[in-house]
Amino acid sequence: MGVPKRTWTWPVAVSATLAMSAAPLATAALAAADATGAATSLSASPTVVAAPTAKRDADLPTNQRQPKVPNPPDLGDAPWTTDAAKDMKGYRLSTYTGKYYDKRLEQYRLCVVQRESGGNYDLNSYYQGAYQFGPFWADPIISRLKPEISAVYGNAGVAQLSKLAGTRISSWPRFWQDAAFWTIFDNGAGYANWSGGNWYCDHRPNRESGWPSANHWNYTPLERSKGGGSSSGSTDAGAPTNTARAATGTPANSKKIARTYIAKKYGWDRAEFTALKNMWWRESNWRYDVVNNHPNGPWYGLAQVTGGFINDQGYTVKKYMASPRVQVKVGTAYIKQRYGSPTTAWSFWQSNGWY
Repeated sequence: MGVPKRTWTWPVAVSATLAMSAAPLATAALAAADATGAATSLSASPTVVAAPTAKRDADLPTNQRQPKVPNPPDLGDAPWTTDAAKDMKGYRLSTYTGKYYDKRLEQYRLCVVQRESGGNYDLNSYYQGAYQFGPFWADPIISRLKPEISAVYGNAGVAQLSKLAGTRISSWPRFWQDAAFWTIFDNGAGYANWSGGNWYCDHRPNRESGWPSANHWNYTPLERSKGGGSSSGSTDAGAPTNTARAATGTPANSKKIARTYIAKKYGWDRAEFTALKNMWWRESNWRYDVVNNHPNGPWYGLAQVTGGFINDQGYTVKKYMASPRVQVKVGTAYIKQRYGSPTTAWSFWQSNGWY
């Protein structure tokens, strides 16, 4: 609903880099050594600047160290070999802190992770992984990452990166997914890829805080209840702890309402319900209480419709937000008026990232 929420198009800066992927890059190790002020002097007399020693190299973050033996592979303590980098569940600080990493945007990244996947790096649907990349993004991401990985880790690092080719991003270890996010975000050039969704994450430096947030939660195995942290293994993942609210608030209940309503009201069959199910999963995770306060919004509820459309259907926003049944009625009316059917709307959504 509304303006595009995810178009998954390369920003100009990224496209230019892909076209010149063979261009040499300054190594992250040299940049980091320079940032430490190593071997500098305030003396007026000429000073010979010594090359970084092995000890100095060891003091650098692991993803900024020179490979010990780049070819044949000897990855040593490469960042993708750590336990944290392989962890596929929950919230952590970024396991990638290389060329494209920006500490000021770490809270923004966590906001995106919670909104997109609820901390599930192995979330595997039409969109994939913690950041919900599109199904055809693996190869472009690998091409984009390759120059930096080659510069820092040599052939050994490139060999590890190349193993990801042809695999689903949801199977990539956390390190590579984190690296993909920062590389595609590209210091803000690619922010539009995450500019929509269940709620708005502000991509400006130091403008987000408090993530992961107990006030925004997903129906995932990691978040069984509002503010439920990072537990796993729930049979009714994400259901509110309040019993009365759980009876009406679960995605399963909302889907049941929708399936029955669209068959009776519009005669839409199973294929139409499947399209609706897929589309509203991307819009709201089938959570009836979600509000996306994007500057171009806000958008409300299961179908992420505007307040103006809700009013046109004879409801206040307050009444709409209190009832999944009303939301199904209003949301399907929007689809009927604009597209004629959920399958047509879903086709448009898949091409544009919104409907």
